[in-house]
Amino acid sequence: MTATVVGQSMYENGLLSKATGGLLRPGSWKLTEQLLKLCDLPINALVLDVGCGSGSTVKYLQEAGFVNVVGVDYSKPLLQTGLHLHLDLPLACSRSDILPVASNQVDAILAECSLSAMSNLDEVLVELNRVLRPDGRLALSDIYTRNPDGLPALGALPLNCGLRGTTSRDDLISHMLAHGFEILVWEDHSETLKYFVAQLILAHGSMNEFWSQSEPTADPMDIQIAISKAKLGYFLLVAKKV
Repeated sequence: MTATVVGQSMYENGLLSKATGGLLRPGSWKLTEQLLKLCDLPINALVLDVGCGSGSTVKYLQEAGFVNVVGVDYSKPLLQTGLHLHLDLPLACSRSDILPVASNQVDAILAECSLSAMSNLDEVLVELNRVLRPDGRLALSDIYTRNPDGLPALGALPLNCGLRGTTSRDDLISHMLAHGFEILVWEDHSETLKYFVAQLILAHGSMNEFWSQSEPTADPMDIQIAISKAKLGYFLLVAKKV
C-alpha cells in the first residue's frame, strides 16, 4: 500500500494525479475544449479558473492563445506545485466565496469539478455572479447524482472530497436560477466517469484500495455503496449572468 499524507485531501496527496497524469477531474481536455467552444470567447477575454488546482487549465488556456487568464484556489500545496513547474503562471490563493476581483469584470469563469468540493454553494454562486460582467459566462463540469434519494448516504460519509457536495441536476439548476444565472447548455457526460474509474483502478489496483488511501477515515465499501445508490453522473453546463 502506498503511504498517504494524513490530513491531505486526494487532490493534494497525488492519488488523483498518479492516475490521470496531473488533471484532478474526469473528462481530460475534451470537456475543457467543449466548454470553451460553447462560451465562444475572444482571445483577449478575461477568464477566471476557480478551483484551478496546480494551474494546468490556466497553462492550457495560455497555450491556446488566451492572454488574460487567472487561476484561483484555496490549496497552497497545489498552487505551489503549479508555480514550481511554471513560475510565471498567474495563480492566486483565494477562497471561492471571497474572490480578489472587482465586480463586473470577468468575461468567463471556469469551474471544472470544483463546485462540488465547496460546502457553501449559495455563497460561491453569489460571488461568481458578482465578478462576472453582465452576460458573462459561467462554465462548469462536475459530478451530480442521478438518484437524489442517495444524497443522504453520501452526505453522511466522513469524506474530505467533493462527493459530499454532490447535488442533483434539478437542485443545482434551482440554485443557479435563484442567484441570477440563465442556463444555456446542459450536457450529460457520465461516460467520462467510467474511463476515470478505469484510470484509478489501473493506478491503484482497485477502487477499494484508492478509497482506503484517499479517505482513511471512511470504510471503502460504505463509499462504494453510497456512490452506487446515488448513481453518480457527470455534466457540462454553461450559464450566463442575467
